[in-house]
Amino acid sequence: MRQLDAIAIFVEVARLESFTGAAKLLNMPLSTVSRKVADLEAELQVRLIDRSHKPLRITEAGRLYFEHASKGISALAFANQVIRGKQEGLAGKLRISVPPNLAELLFARPIDAFLCKQPQARLQVTVSERMLDFVDDNIDLSFRVARPTAPNLVIRKLLTHRHRLCAAPSYLAVHAPPRTPEELLTHTLIGFNFLSREETVWRLRKGENVFETPFVPALAVNDYLAVKTSVELGTGIGDVPGLLCQEDLVSGRLVEILPDWRMPEISLYAVHAGKTGLSKLARAFLDEVTEQLSLYREKGRDRRSP
Repeated sequence: MRQLDAIAIFVEVARLESFTGAAKLLNMPLSTVSRKVADLEAELQVRLIDRSHKPLRITEAGRLYFEHASKGISALAFANQVIRGKQEGLAGKLRISVPPNLAELLFARPIDAFLCKQPQARLQVTVSERMLDFVDDNIDLSFRVARPTAPNLVIRKLLTHRHRLCAAPSYLAVHAPPRTPEELLTHTLIGFNFLSREETVWRLRKGENVFETPFVPALAVNDYLAVKTSVELGTGIGDVPGLLCQEDLVSGRLVEILPDWRMPEISLYAVHAGKTGLSKLARAFLDEVTEQLSLYREKGRDRRSP
């Protein structure tokens, strides 16, 4: 037990693969973090971290030690939280990041429910396209539509949906709907796109057949709510996230184009830096989001899942 603090420090260094990142997270001097890990290596008589490699590299023994030590640290952290108090009445500030376009649709209800249950909590929401850094950007919990590739992150899939090609009845009253993907190119197309790219690509699949042709949209915009609005106005055909258009497709305000040709599925993930880095407040919010999205999935299945 004498080296318990050194073990906890090593776990953070190994998880982040950075002495500097661990020092920032633990609010400790970098020299202290390095010394504690060195003391632990001396006591164990084994090298846990190869400091000569840039960036640093966890040794095979270090990875084995991390695997077992991290479980113990997580168990101790949970035990401390159980003793400190009950689940209700949580206080503190929680910082999360959410993707654009889905922020209002998917997170407004969980946020409202969470703040009603936890009136002493303070929530800071950052809407961002990019994957923010948990240490540098001071983020507790991130929700992304692209699965992160960084190591040592805990990733949970929350929801899967797909985009749909849509048009308004007013547009189809003037333009005959396309019967094949190739005929799409003869229509006014609205595409999600960034300023750095001229072309948009829609990938459509029907069984073994795949259609994927770059095109320059008549209207390019990097916001799916704006795409949906333009489609509703009858400007043209656009790809709209199923989560945004399923109500409109059911009501008839929008019509799906080429429904037999499906766009790829997109998943929503919850991402955090590991159990030892996830606070009780963050876990409570993640539980709320998970519960609310499970209700959304049931609703979607009742109306032909998006």
